[in-house]
Amino acid sequence: MLNNTLFQNVQKRSVKILIVTKYWNTNTTAEIYKLAQKQYPEIIYGLGENRIESIVEKQLPRNLVHFIGNIQSQKIRQIVQRCWVIHSLCSLKHASKIENIWLPVSAFIQINLDDQKDIWISENNLWYFLQACRDCKHLKIIWISGMWASEVNEKEKRDEFRKLVSLRDTYLPNWLISAGTSRDYEIALEEWIDIVRVGKYVVK
Repeated sequence: MLNNTLFQNVQKRSVKILIVTKYWNTNTTAEIYKLAQKQYPEIIYGLGENRIESIVEKQLPRNLVHFIGNIQSQKIRQIVQRCWVIHSLCSLKHASKIENIWLPVSAFIQINLDDQKDIWISENNLWYFLQACRDCKHLKIIWISGMWASEVNEKEKRDEFRKLVSLRDTYLPNWLISAGTSRDYEIALEEWIDIVRVGKYVVK
């Protein structure tokens, strides 16, 4: 049974939900997606997976699948062949490899919101990253996602979401923001995140 409270809260905010399916097998994934698409078609954004092996095993349709895990160079071809959106692009080397596969794919730039960690794309390097990718013909970058390197409290989580909104509004107001999980999706909705990524909480 779907968690209707979750879907109705998302619906009220006119945002979208990415159903994270790593917790379910092939049949359960198909059943949950079918039910969600039937009841809430206007807010379903797709299926999120963090392991390419699971995507292959479940034989998920490419036009539904979003890759949300850390990218490994040796698996980029498989990721692009199996996913139409990548939520975790944070390397120009990876961007170049994706572009050279010659398949259309969209990507979120993963922003580093933890000043203590030199991982992902920093706020200072965002514009340079965008400029370096501006001539890509197959890789389309129009979104950002956020990631802290460690657990944070509610205030820090709100600050994270607000920082993402500020970055989006500074660079391209039409961009979408992908952030939030089952634990903090309500805060994400309150802070006007466009796409929330929810897994086990999708069902009761």
